[in-house]
Amino acid sequence: MGRTYPDNICWVCCCCGCLPIIGLIKGVIVVGPILIISFIGITGCAIVLLPHDIFLTYKALIKTSLIGINLKILGMLLLPIALASWPILVTTGSIFFGIFFGLFAPVVYTFDESYNIIYGGFVETFENDCSLIKDFWKFNYNSYFDYLRDIEERECDDPFDINIIQIIIGIVLAGYGSIIGVIVFTLMWFVKLFPSIFRMYYEMFKMYCDLKCYEIFMYLIFFTIALSLVPVVGVLAILAYIGFGLYGGINCAIEGYKYNIGRGIISIWSTIHDGDKLSNSLIFNREESCFPDCKDTCKTKKVKKPKAKKKKNKNDSQSKENKPKNEEEHEKIEEVKANGEQSDEEKNLPNNENEPEIKKDNSPKNEESDNKKVLLSNE
Repeated sequence: MGRTYPDNICWVCCCCGCLPIIGLIKGVIVVGPILIISFIGITGCAIVLLPHDIFLTYKALIKTSLIGINLKILGMLLLPIALASWPILVTTGSIFFGIFFGLFAPVVYTFDESYNIIYGGFVETFENDCSLIKDFWKFNYNSYFDYLRDIEERECDDPFDINIIQIIIGIVLAGYGSIIGVIVFTLMWFVKLFPSIFRMYYEMFKMYCDLKCYEIFMYLIFFTIALSLVPVVGVLAILAYIGFGLYGGINCAIEGYKYNIGRGIISIWSTIHDGDKLSNSLIFNREESCFPDCKDTCKTKKVKKPKAKKKKNKNDSQSKENKPKNEEEHEKIEEVKANGEQSDEEKNLPNNENEPEIKKDNSPKNEESDNKKVLLSNE
């Protein structure tokens, strides 16, 4: 970027030496072929690799152990929508990329001293466009499916799954939230369209007035183009509003699964409140909303039932606790058996050895008991 001479008055007064005008002329010449190459190359890559994408995506979904059978069936039913929308998204992106890259890449090369001011940047723009198409092919063929292989090969002992009834309730909540969200956010966009356009004009003029003298002449053409694109940006902002409404529908299903159905129904109004608050802060510099804040309404968590595995663990712990008791009882039985064997051995001893024990038994207590028996008999 060496062709900038802000100290030269002639260069500044001549709109930066007419470099932006020359660059835009070259961009207008190049943008058509670049748009065609980008559209054919990027869209062609997406269409050619679509069977490859479908096979590997379904393979990863079937073989993964991270989710259960119910979610796998749901994924098989919903994947065709995502896979069919992929070429459409790629086609739209290739059109915007071809227009932007083909129009402004020659302008960048025009300001660089290492390229010729007249024909410099033509060949380089085509080369960079072709290299970007090759990078997209490599990403779509290799890098993206590395993540799918990781999901496929990752092992999980306790896969995440949802009951069929909960899946049906989630689909109903998502549809309800998406319809309400898209309708409300579309009306919100229509009401705030002109205030948002005026706000963008105000910010652009404010930023442009803060520039230095030579920068005002340098960016004059770009500023004019940006001013003409402001209404287009305001109209295209409806896509952001619709995307916010669809996100609210998905959030309804998530909140309904985490808490309860009532929370899932009300959560769309919490999303609408957040979107309205965000748009007001950008347009009016006020973080306020006319919609109610329902962040904590009906937010009671479900009571989770104990799993069967935990019961098994309790039984195992009980059996472990009972083991020492059984061992103590076994030791006592062995001691009793040992004492019994000793008594049998004492019985089999000779009479001489047993006599002292007999004498010991002739104690005074025995004599007193005999005397009591004699007195009772006399009476």
